[in-house]
Amino acid sequence: MDIKEAEEYLNGIPKFSKKTTMDNERRILALLGHPEEGQRFVHVAGTNGKGSVCAFLSRILLEQGHHVGTFVSPHLVDITERFLIDGEQASEEEFLAAFRRVYDLCREREEIVHPSYFEFLFLIGMLIFKERQVDVTVLEVGLGGRLDATNVIEDPLVCVIASISLDHTEILGETIPEIAGEKAGIIKEGCPVVYDDSVPEASAVIRAQAAALGAPAWPVNPADFEIAERGRSGICFRVREGALAGEELRVPFVADYQAMNASLAVTAAGILRQKLPLPRTDRLQPGTAWAAGVRQALLRTSWPGRMEPVLPGIYMDGAHNDDGIRVFLETVTRLPCAGKKYLLFSAVVEKDYETMIDEICRPAGFDGFILTELDSYRALPLADIRGAFERRTDRPVWCFGEIGEAFAFAREKKGEDDLLFIAGSLYLAGSIKELLMHTNVSVGGNGLQQTIGR
Repeated sequence: MDIKEAEEYLNGIPKFSKKTTMDNERRILALLGHPEEGQRFVHVAGTNGKGSVCAFLSRILLEQGHHVGTFVSPHLVDITERFLIDGEQASEEEFLAAFRRVYDLCREREEIVHPSYFEFLFLIGMLIFKERQVDVTVLEVGLGGRLDATNVIEDPLVCVIASISLDHTEILGETIPEIAGEKAGIIKEGCPVVYDDSVPEASAVIRAQAAALGAPAWPVNPADFEIAERGRSGICFRVREGALAGEELRVPFVADYQAMNASLAVTAAGILRQKLPLPRTDRLQPGTAWAAGVRQALLRTSWPGRMEPVLPGIYMDGAHNDDGIRVFLETVTRLPCAGKKYLLFSAVVEKDYETMIDEICRPAGFDGFILTELDSYRALPLADIRGAFERRTDRPVWCFGEIGEAFAFAREKKGEDDLLFIAGSLYLAGSIKELLMHTNVSVGGNGLQQTIGR
């Protein structure tokens, strides 16, 4: 198979295989020669923010001279985005070599159950990172934690639990404590856990689980830092507690919540200093102090689709649940705008889109809404999205059956002083990314200029 055929096969897995058991995963890993053994892991869970934490932490470790693997999801355009080595996507050749090993095993061995889509990708990741001999792998949970495919890893160096809110309630539970219990399922005996201490109900569950397992708990509270400066190219926050107390740290993201995600990553990195071997001297810049390296790493972190400035005055965010939309709207409100604000929106069918749209329309901060339908079997019908908006707002609503048409209209509608925001689904963000990649345009991402084109 070439990579297109491999992706088609993977995308077809939900039609014939659902989530299996950890025992089944362990059998497959054993037949693959246990690629996970000998690797060092950081395990990251959370409802929102876990991908950003992985990006910050991976960059900090890389800046300190470590050879870093990162396993994240979902991908926006290319499936190889899920497997990063020192911040770069795995090559198609590496991906296909690992894919074929898992694929052949599934065809040849009757004693195993075919892995689910995410389990298959996790197995590919274990093979890629083993082959590349990374020093440490930052591993993002797919869904929940306790029963997630990644939780087959039994001895991570550090666990991190980012923001917890209501999402995937049909699977994880209908209350914050229930969901926190699933996320806290990644905590292992004696393993330090760093967690977002913003929600008391969630924190209580995490502390109790950590205490039961003798795992040192490192809470990060919003009071541990304060936003010192906001701008269109990022934020600066002052650290009040911890190893970097008194420092001012900058991140190239405009959303306030990234201060929490960066703080979680910095705290975890501080713990890892005591656990990881000294980095290879040929990878560490001479004279780089730890604190200075952290400051530099945060500034150099990129994480596509998270309040990302993709074009002048156009921001793209992957907010796709109630809490994600709420913090997205907080950022929209704070961004200075001399003109009008427009939103390009779509969603998947399993999300509570009515609540998301209710949040979006309540502040009445947008001057118009451009709606479209995703190119996915999970797409929420455009008629449903339109009806939900028209029941809640008297602002203009424009509807387009294709994302390309919607984005073209939005760019034409946007004036020089206006701001355009894109939110509602990571699938939407990925589709917009792909449109930009096939158009020779100058893209301003995180204050940098780069030309994207294929």
